[in-house]
Amino acid sequence: MKKYTTQLIKKQFALISEDKKEIGRIVEMNKIFYSEHYIIFNSRSYDIKNVGFLKNDAELFNSKGVIYFTDLQKERIIKSGENVKIYNFKLSKTNQLFEKGNLLIEIKEEKNKVFYIESDDSVDDLLILFFLHYSTQEFNSIGGDGD
Repeated sequence: MKKYTTQLIKKQFALISEDKKEIGRIVEMNKIFYSEHYIIFNSRSYDIKNVGFLKNDAELFNSKGVIYFTDLQKERIIKSGENVKIYNFKLSKTNQLFEKGNLLIEIKEEKNKVFYIESDDSVDDLLILFFLHYSTQEFNSIGGDGD
């Protein structure tokens, strides 16, 4: 199992490994009437765009196209491209991501905006950052039942 925590640094969430190395960041840029989000991972920038009815879904993409996208209605994240994968999520006090019934990622809030994350060793860190963004920062008012 991989274990991470987050640190809030100037409106940016940094994903920090157990050995205190920064894995990536979720960045928020405030514009006049809206804000934009993107992820910095392995020295690359990945944009996040809110899409769908009421903008409840999100797409993570770069210049090559969409990498991951969400489907809130069916509670899933889909990896696009050649090796399509479908992950199911559960948003509550503890946010969880599954693949074929196997728990891959679990996110718990320790303190106000400090999160503790455990993931299977096989999980891509970019997926962890995207799920962290979707389930806790951007859409923390949907899906969660507070239990």
